Amino acid sequence: MLRGRLADVAERGRVLGQALGVRADMAATRRRLRAALADLGEEVHTRLRAGQEQGLAAEVKVRDLQDQVDGLKAELRLQETELRRIMQEGIRRGERPEDSSPLRPDVEGEG
Repeated sequence: MLRGRLADVAERGRVLGQALGVRADMAATRRRLRAALADLGEEVHTRLRAGQEQGLAAEVKVRDLQDQVDGLKAELRLQETELRRIMQEGIRRGERPEDSSPLRPDVEGEG
């Protein structure tokens, strides 16, 4: 019986470790996304102040920044999906996270 409980604790630790790793990846992606959006905004603002708003969307640098933002948003969606999968697998094994857990996938820390 003790072995079974120790195995359950070890499995729960593994699941929580995986979830924490994904949450850390999500936080890093959000930071990169904010930086990319700031770069895009700065580039657009600079060009607007210089009167270069004509054809702004056709500019290579602006398109590259827009592609970077879109890629980071897609990466974040994948990470959120992975976190939900990890937590659902843990719940299926009877390892229901507490309501106050910071790892709950239905609670967004940052937007």
